Order: sequence, then C-alpha cells, then structure tokens
Amino acid sequence: MSFYFDLDIKSPSRRRMRDIHNVFTGVAGPYGEVTITVTRVPRKAELSSTTLPSAWILHPLGIREGLVTIDETTRLVVGDHEAELVQNRRALRKEDRGLHIHTGDRNYQYLAVKPRKEELSDTLRGPVCRIERTPKVLMRVTVLPNADPTDIALALILQGADRHNLTLARAVASNIWYFFNNGTAPT
Repeated sequence: MSFYFDLDIKSPSRRRMRDIHNVFTGVAGPYGEVTITVTRVPRKAELSSTTLPSAWILHPLGIREGLVTIDETTRLVVGDHEAELVQNRRALRKEDRGLHIHTGDRNYQYLAVKPRKEELSDTLRGPVCRIERTPKVLMRVTVLPNADPTDIALALILQGADRHNLTLARAVASNIWYFFNNGTAPT
C-alpha cells in the first residue's frame, strides 16, 4: 500500500519554547499521528507515535542551535537497534555524499535525489520513502508499497537531522554561514 502525508511545524508553548527548537506533526496514513520534537540542549530529535517503532537521533555536543548535526559522534536509534551513520561530506557525487545507515540487518542510503527531494532506500528492497519540500506544505512524505514501520520511523527521524551536507551546494553555503557565525570551519 502506498500513501503520502504532510508534516507541518507546530509552535511549542511559550514555556517550552526555550527548550524546543522545532516540532513537526502530521498524520501518517494508517499509522496515525506522528510528532518529531527537536530539542535545543541536548540537540536531540525524537519520534512520538503510538504505532511506529520508537526512534531518536542525538548529537552530544550543543555546539550550535538547529537541527541535529550528523557526524561521527551522532547517535541514531530506531526500535531496539542503534544505527551506524557514515557520510563522506567531502565527496563530489551525490551518491557518495548520501547518508549510509546500518541498523540491525538492514542497510539504507538517504540521498538528495533532486532539488527539494530526498529518498530513503533499502539496499535490498530499493526506495521505501520519498520526502519532498513543496511551497504549500513543509514536507510531503510518500511511503512506497515495500516500506514497513521501521522504514517510516527512520525516514521521519531523519527530518530532525541537519541534512545540508547531502548536496555540494548546500554544504558549501552551510559551511560559509557556520564560519561567519562561529569564526571556525566545521570539522
């Protein structure tokens, strides 16, 4: 069964505003309501759903505000499995710049396939989820027929991560802004 749903930003209450960076919400078809909460310190994104596996991504250092930075210290957990994240941020080809995710007995690749379009693929089953940023909604998530709840949870939790390094142009722009804001180049 294939379906799509939209994720929108929900404003946190004033009391929680200093602790929360962003909250994304939507109704994931037959899986019901999903919420991704991104906290400031520690920088952590956590998926809340009654039907999907639990998932979270955490960067232990609170270096800069925003989405969760992906590097060698980032931890990602989906269900009962901690994932290994590998990314070559200096690669020129988009396939090499993608996130390579190993969790349990599964291997995934998360790529920017076109401008404003990203895709999560399982190495054995092919594409499982597509994420598109459109002018009308923040994110549109398309769940393909061969996806299972673990695939959906992984695709959703990655929306709380900083994915600027998936394309060369966004990585260059992001690094320039980072340098001007902090006075040092990111590692």
